[in-house]
Amino acid sequence: MFIAANWKMNLKKSDIKDFLYFLKKNDFSNKIKLCIFPQSIYLSYLIDLLENTSVLVGGQNCYYELSGPFTGEISPECLKDIGCNYVILGHSERRTHFKESSTHVKMCAETALKTSLTPIICVGESYEDRMNNEELNFIENQIYHSIPNIEENFYIAYEPIWSIGTGSIPTNNQIFKMHDHIKKIAFSILKKDIKVLYGGSVSPNNIDEILKVSNVDGVLIGGASLKIKDFLAIYGSVAKHVNNN
Repeated sequence: MFIAANWKMNLKKSDIKDFLYFLKKNDFSNKIKLCIFPQSIYLSYLIDLLENTSVLVGGQNCYYELSGPFTGEISPECLKDIGCNYVILGHSERRTHFKESSTHVKMCAETALKTSLTPIICVGESYEDRMNNEELNFIENQIYHSIPNIEENFYIAYEPIWSIGTGSIPTNNQIFKMHDHIKKIAFSILKKDIKVLYGGSVSPNNIDEILKVSNVDGVLIGGASLKIKDFLAIYGSVAKHVNNN
């Protein structure tokens, strides 16, 4: 089971220090892979604080070139160099606010994999797509144009845009149906199974229900990962789930 904590553009250095003080008091399960994604300027700081723990660190984004005149971009090679293991790509906020296309996401994923970074490639439909019963077709198109067809492993995160930060999430049946769809499409391209995370308003209040969906391989957490009490509550639920299954 994978837990990815996307801090987005939140938490200052002092906030991170306080968060880690309580996090490191937690008992970590060897059945859970935990990775935190802070702002890029705090990556090295977080990596140092997490030394000698099982908690991993990843980047929130990277570029498709390893180096060059690309002011403001982050090289996947440099993320790997400082100790990152994962990188989030194609998050709806990147696609919406920064106009990143699926082709761009695919190029970034291919380069990340070449540097031994594991991408978490995000896909998700809008409320309009869902209401028009176009969500399956929309996601299928995103997957075909976003994921690299190469041997190395990566994750897909299903984050319905209409759910992110709203507190409203799909039903368990809707999550199961979409995860099943994603896995079938990915298998048709890659000829191998791929793990799919659920994201979108994951909280202590709904994590137990989400974990009941059999084809959910982990969660990508946004807002609830910023508050240590909420985050540890989610971690505890996941730990209980993996120990009972």
